[in-house]
Amino acid sequence: MKTKILRILEDNRGEFVSGEELAEKFGVSRAAVWKAVDNLRREGHKITAITNKGYSLSRLSDVLTEGGITSHLQPDTKISRVICLDTVNSTNTYAKKLALDGAEHGTLIAANHQTAGRGRHGHNFESPAGTGLYMTLILRPRIDMQKFQMITIADAVAVCLAVEELCGEMKPRIKWVNDIFLRGKKITGILTEAVTNFESGEIESVVTGIGINITTHKFSGDFEGGAIFEDDNITFGRDELCARVADYIMTFAENLDDPEIINAYRERSMLTGKRITYLKNDARCSGQVEGIDDSGGLVIVNSAGHTETLRSGEVFMLRTEEKTS
Repeated sequence: MKTKILRILEDNRGEFVSGEELAEKFGVSRAAVWKAVDNLRREGHKITAITNKGYSLSRLSDVLTEGGITSHLQPDTKISRVICLDTVNSTNTYAKKLALDGAEHGTLIAANHQTAGRGRHGHNFESPAGTGLYMTLILRPRIDMQKFQMITIADAVAVCLAVEELCGEMKPRIKWVNDIFLRGKKITGILTEAVTNFESGEIESVVTGIGINITTHKFSGDFEGGAIFEDDNITFGRDELCARVADYIMTFAENLDDPEIINAYRERSMLTGKRITYLKNDARCSGQVEGIDDSGGLVIVNSAGHTETLRSGEVFMLRTEEKTS
């Protein structure tokens, strides 16, 4: 009941919901409703109670909990288990251990804080407490390594669609292959790792991690990261965003060949038509991006006028181009 009450309060953020209506809806006493609300407060949810008006969840309340995430999953969700942690070294590292112990397809791990968040190519992903969403899904897809990159492609689309739905005026863009930008700054990184069977060549399990800056504004060094919200005035909670992203990924994971996934990725690409530099055989090359092929490769016309396709690696936009994206 606590989870159901939280869902109703979140659906009516900033407005009061009558305790009597909640009691009637769930067939319990008003004292039971009060107890459930009190438990939610103890978890950190900012809920105001006023006699004859009821309960109201503050628009600034943003607590990541298992119950909060579960309350926002679709009724037919393919998520099998939700684990919510306050602090963890890395949700991907945690998930890999669970996967080795046999965790089932659709296990979701979410954390409020990472002490050693990881990105691609050994980069760190800053993960301060309370300002971001750090999540990993354990998948057991029946695919080979040739389709592996499509999981990262699907993750990026899932994040964009979730943000667009929850905050319609925002239009995230994707920087191949795994970074998401908003207002010209990176707000999301994705790290997908696989365990393969070397005899069959099939992937036994995948841990796909996503870090999203919700209100993170301070970054170390000269990294110019961004956040979904430019201030702390959020319009949705991390638990709702987590659930939306997870549901999308689980749906996409069952049909990675669906052309709508790669089409949605192409529509949000921030590199198409742009001049870039990229690394090839440890040498820095340059060219112009022509588009994304059907398997997620980056199609480039290089400085010699030849067309080639990148399947992995890092690309860098010219600074003037990046500012206009």
